[in-house]
Amino acid sequence: MSDVTDVTVQPSTGATSHEEQVSHADVVPAADEFACSRDGWRASLGADHPLRAQAVELQLAADDHHFTYQWEWLGVPVIRLPDDVMVLQQLFWSYRPQRVVETGVARGGSMLLDTSLMQLCGETPAVLGIDLQIFAHTHDALRDHPAAAGVTLLEADATSTTAADATRDFLGDAERAVLVLDSNHTHDHVLGELRLLAPLLPVGSFVLVADTLVEELPAGYYANRPWDRGNNPATALAAFLAENDDFTLDRDWSRRALVTEFRDGIARRTGTSSSPS
Repeated sequence: MSDVTDVTVQPSTGATSHEEQVSHADVVPAADEFACSRDGWRASLGADHPLRAQAVELQLAADDHHFTYQWEWLGVPVIRLPDDVMVLQQLFWSYRPQRVVETGVARGGSMLLDTSLMQLCGETPAVLGIDLQIFAHTHDALRDHPAAAGVTLLEADATSTTAADATRDFLGDAERAVLVLDSNHTHDHVLGELRLLAPLLPVGSFVLVADTLVEELPAGYYANRPWDRGNNPATALAAFLAENDDFTLDRDWSRRALVTEFRDGIARRTGTSSSPS
């Protein structure tokens, strides 16, 4: 069998009208029409509260099998739901961030997810991971990994001046940045991260607040954790947005995924009154 060395797609010389684009007797819409349809489907999905309730029930059932912890990115455990990984890919491709700051390093897989998506988007990978404690197995997993170039790890409290100074220096003169908050999920801690780190971002940047899902779970679900309904990332983000006019909730991105930990947890910087200093 010979290898295929070149593929040339010839333009169609046959049917050209929209009605004649069919597959299995179904009309295939043109690109613009398909994009418009998908926008409508996303909007209806995001507004379907009974369906979202079913998705939460599914997540609760899957949690019996530690579903969130089953995944890997490029061979390294990543604590992300598959739906959220797909949304992150879409967001990175459309926005092309030049810097990513993530609080909560865990086992390191999300660092590699960020760097590889940046590289696929044509951006030089530059990811700052901040965590109160970064374990030896995380350093081991990232040390010689081919996708770890561009990862910087900082062991610090994400609400400390150390974290703020490092983030400011790391962002530099970047025009596009993404901040992911996924460490301690209590209201006070996440609100502290938002107040400290979000104002350092350039206008247009995204803030992704993980585990807003906690507000949708039964009270007391995390019996061995300090966060719960009424005390979690969702309540923290709501409080931050209420006090800061520079940031707005992006419902389009926040509700694209169905099985997600970022429900109503993606905000965007739209104002400049609290400019980085």
